[in-house]
Amino acid sequence: MSASDSSPSATIPPSAQLDSSILHVLMDTIPDKIYFKDLQSRIVRNNIAHAKSLGVDSPADCIGKTDYDFFSRQHADEALRDEQQILRTNQPMIGKVEKNTMLDGSFTWVSTTKLPWRDESGKLIGTFGLTRDITATKLAEDKLNEERTLLRTIIDHLPSRIFVKDVDGRYVLNNRSHLAALGAADQSAVTGRLPTDFYGGKRATQAIEDDRKVLAGGPPVIDEEKSDFAEGKKSRWALTTKIPLKDPAGTITGIVGISHDITERKRTEQELQRRTAEMETDVQMACQIQEAFFPREYPVFPRGVPPEASQLQFAHRYLPAATLGGDFFDIFQLSDSQCGVLICDVMGHGVRAGLLTALIRGLVEEFAPRVSEPALVLAEINRGLLPIIRQTGQPVFATAFYGIIDTESATLHYANGGHPPPLIAHAGNSEVVALGWESPEPAAGLMEGFAYSSRKVPFNSGDTLLAYTDGFMEASNAAGEMFGKARLSRFLNSHTALTGEQIIAKLVDEIVVFAGRKDFDDDLCAVVIKSTGQTCALQPAYTYQI
Repeated sequence: MSASDSSPSATIPPSAQLDSSILHVLMDTIPDKIYFKDLQSRIVRNNIAHAKSLGVDSPADCIGKTDYDFFSRQHADEALRDEQQILRTNQPMIGKVEKNTMLDGSFTWVSTTKLPWRDESGKLIGTFGLTRDITATKLAEDKLNEERTLLRTIIDHLPSRIFVKDVDGRYVLNNRSHLAALGAADQSAVTGRLPTDFYGGKRATQAIEDDRKVLAGGPPVIDEEKSDFAEGKKSRWALTTKIPLKDPAGTITGIVGISHDITERKRTEQELQRRTAEMETDVQMACQIQEAFFPREYPVFPRGVPPEASQLQFAHRYLPAATLGGDFFDIFQLSDSQCGVLICDVMGHGVRAGLLTALIRGLVEEFAPRVSEPALVLAEINRGLLPIIRQTGQPVFATAFYGIIDTESATLHYANGGHPPPLIAHAGNSEVVALGWESPEPAAGLMEGFAYSSRKVPFNSGDTLLAYTDGFMEASNAAGEMFGKARLSRFLNSHTALTGEQIIAKLVDEIVVFAGRKDFDDDLCAVVIKSTGQTCALQPAYTYQI
């Protein structure tokens, strides 16, 4: 075989060319396995690389042997069939990829080329071949195929819709979810087609415009909500991401996209928004109703006199921390000379607190005008709250102060169930009386059948009553210090000459300055009552040291 002859059936002189120094050097230095076989597939000549691959030291050790001496029977049978086919048809076998399994079970992957071997006269005398080891390449290819198969399996079983488009925006790859969304049976029905082939109108226009921007190097589309623009409940929504697909050189070659169907989530959000809007409307209405409970016109004592001639002057302020608060007060005209005063703080905020304030107010409006004992009013509030606890299993309680001011006797008869003690500033001296007990009695709703106590104190002409909820005391500054009862007492004592409206306005301003903010964590509710009526000689309750 001459070095320049590349014909598949080249005639190779049996001695001159095989023994030439050029062929000898070539065969013994080339890493590929080269071998010649006779008509019975016995090795006639081979190179060092071939001998070593067969596990022998020298090509001479292979002469006269066949593949059955080195390979598994299965491989040897297949090699023999290939060689007999070449001898029979005079057709070469080019680049066959095969697995060479040795007798010990080890194997390599090879690419094998075999051709007919003829002598100088053209007579067929056997076959010759070249085998190249491609094990590393084949294993890498198999690994790549495994990863490709794994990736395809994953994307095909993801509920998200995944797709790849080329630079013209035509589909190249689609997972099963996306094929189903397009109404396509398989990939062949989609490859090379545009979004407009599957859906039209604004949806297609939107998709193509997004593709154009990404392909032009613009910002990717990341988790954007997209609609198909259908009407009502037929509308579908997707959360879409589109990023550029780039080759190793960084050139954009297409788009990779993923979209999640969020229709149900979107409908749920819309329904939640609708219900939230309805709830906000209901809460606003409840707030208006709750505000309507507060007195818009104060009673006069006695009835029929002008407001400025009333023996009791009133003012109040209510600042809820939430839309619906749990603080409230009410004033009841029991007679021409008797005024009922209720101030209450229901636990919590919001709808539940608003409902409880309505319940308590109803109980007091029904019960208070029929009794002259404030302790019985608190007992009725306590009795009204306990069934709620038994039925719901939830703790419900309210601090409450109820008092009856009698302008004829110039007294205040009161009961206090766990409420911050209201304050009385007596005219003409520095004494501020706290209307509570040395041992406070429980809030309503905590103890079934509790017997509340009551007490009478003077409420003379010129005296000022300040009833409030704990939001005033517990308002805190940046250092965590609370406004507290003592500051309230000093404030009231220093401002008794002011009208009720002025007292409350100035108190709120002072607390805002103290706390350094206008928004508070708890409701603020306060009522001021000033007496212009009679005086009496009753002794006051315990006092703060001013």
